[in-house]
Amino acid sequence: MTDHQGNGYKSLKDILARIPKDNKEEVLIDLAGEEIEEQIVIDKPYVRIANGTIRYGLKAYEILEDGFKRGTFRTYSVFVDADHVSFENMKVYNDAGYHDGQAIALMIDGDDFYAKDCMISSYQDTLFLAPLPDKEYEYRGFDGPLKERERVHREAIFEHCLIEGSIDFIFGGGMGYLHDCEIRSRNIQKPINGFVCAPNTPQNEDYGFIFDECRFTCEEGMKDSVYLARPWRNYGKCLIANSKLGDHIRKEGFHDWDKPDAHETTCFMEYNNCSAGPIDRVDWLKQVSKKDLDYIDSLRRRKDERDL
Repeated sequence: MTDHQGNGYKSLKDILARIPKDNKEEVLIDLAGEEIEEQIVIDKPYVRIANGTIRYGLKAYEILEDGFKRGTFRTYSVFVDADHVSFENMKVYNDAGYHDGQAIALMIDGDDFYAKDCMISSYQDTLFLAPLPDKEYEYRGFDGPLKERERVHREAIFEHCLIEGSIDFIFGGGMGYLHDCEIRSRNIQKPINGFVCAPNTPQNEDYGFIFDECRFTCEEGMKDSVYLARPWRNYGKCLIANSKLGDHIRKEGFHDWDKPDAHETTCFMEYNNCSAGPIDRVDWLKQVSKKDLDYIDSLRRRKDERDL
């Protein structure tokens, strides 16, 4: 693998260690088709990683030496812990199985993240976009590098990517714009095979996850078994527009996570989608406004400006 100057290195960690903490210029790391099997932390800004695979297999249910579970937020295969990081033609896997609980492939706590032509794969909790909710419900549920951090607004763009998983496989409090992506649900052999996303959008933020011109697909044998979203916290926001929905999506579309009090506060919206299955949406779905459509247009312009 080589850096932006053509220098060869033995490992990705070696290259990352040599980049200054206050880096101000893009550093391209070309993995040249290499597959890396270790947990990676990217904590330097303006890093662009291309043309390779990173995979690991940590799982939330594993009991550590202190007698407690590893928990969700220490399972990541890749942790982006810096601003202005980008991926191109990358594959990121968490190889834990669907019986192993939460298993993050890509965890992002940096602003202005951009991914193009990438694959991100796991089962439960594949992709996390910070920030975390203010409080955890389960004792030590947020253990990991994010637990004590200030909850800061983050934004990420995904273009021409494949993101796959089962339960809540796109989750978090950040603003994520997914354009022309395939969102693939995986079969865990249950009557309800999962929920695509679980936003915990902060109350003061207007937008959470935005899917634009995406394709919601699935593995075989999953008809009428997946919800598009449910609120991890009561102000979760999700907008799905101009997208194609497979017949695995349930007619109700959305689930309240058994929190009827979230009906007033949650903001789930759809616009101009095409569904292969029947539609009988929940009555607490919100209406799309001109402001929302204008915001999508602004994100498209930002995407074009950032194109690698």
